[in-house]
Amino acid sequence: MKAGPILETVLYAEDLTAARHFYETVLGLTLYWEISPRFVFFRNREQMLLVFNPKLSSAQNASEGPPPHGTTGSGHVCFRSTLAELEDWKKQFVAHGIAIERDMEWPDGGRSIYVRDPAGNSVEFAESRIWDLPEFKTLRNQKIVVATHNQGKLREINELLSPHGVTAVSAVLLGFDEPEETESTFTGNAKLKAVYAAERSGLVALADDSGLCVDALNGDPGVYTANWAGPTRDWAMAMRLVEEKLQALGATTPEKRRANFNCTLCLAWPHGEVQFFEGRVYGHLTWPPRGTRGFGYDPMFVPDDDTQTFGEMDPARKTLMSHRGRAFGKLVDALL
Repeated sequence: MKAGPILETVLYAEDLTAARHFYETVLGLTLYWEISPRFVFFRNREQMLLVFNPKLSSAQNASEGPPPHGTTGSGHVCFRSTLAELEDWKKQFVAHGIAIERDMEWPDGGRSIYVRDPAGNSVEFAESRIWDLPEFKTLRNQKIVVATHNQGKLREINELLSPHGVTAVSAVLLGFDEPEETESTFTGNAKLKAVYAAERSGLVALADDSGLCVDALNGDPGVYTANWAGPTRDWAMAMRLVEEKLQALGATTPEKRRANFNCTLCLAWPHGEVQFFEGRVYGHLTWPPRGTRGFGYDPMFVPDDDTQTFGEMDPARKTLMSHRGRAFGKLVDALL
């Protein structure tokens, strides 16, 4: 599990090793910066959690670090959680042998649970409504519709989302056609498809618009990536077309064959809100194509600092570095 957004934080610990273990291992936060034994900082989505050793931070005067900090007594941090997540956190703490100090219902609505970290700081998980804040959006354990008829894309999307309890179904299984992609940008087309699917299904809808952008071809095929494969999606033909154009320009060396894959995700909520997440991966094009894995232009794309094409690469390895994987990493950080 990973703790949600931090709402308030004032933490101090003399044993920073134990504190680091608690916030990394139990709460799943990412270590950002540490100067032991003075302080340790964690990144948590868009927020930072700072833990200071009061004995040292209150007196420190080194020019490269923060100004003096320090106090006495226990600090407090509160993480935003949904009601369902509170139950999951209770199980998580029990699994780690951590006692629940208090489980309380607030008079004006909302629930909190409290535990203590190894330094004695109070750690709270609470519904956002205790501060009259809107509920935190999450896709966890939801069923969503993916606005694509491309089974390769659907497979990759399911591999990325299923570990978070998200069930993704294709628009084609729900009987929806695909709207004509009339926009001139990845963002425009992704939004068009996601909103179309959300309006018809009543579910959260996810659309991906992605493509190969070749520097020597002024960014083409770009948003027309699929069009170059024709109505039957003949990707062998599409790759030959790209190669013919590069050969006509005399682009025969890797530095003249620079390209990037772009992925723009649009998440459309049934009430009309949309969110965007973008990922890119840079590399060069090779010929002839190599590998039978992946789809589209994968067999002719070699990412930077690698020798395999996406068509040769193990799918799990490709996912980690791909444009789609990077865009989904941003979505996961925001909503899962």
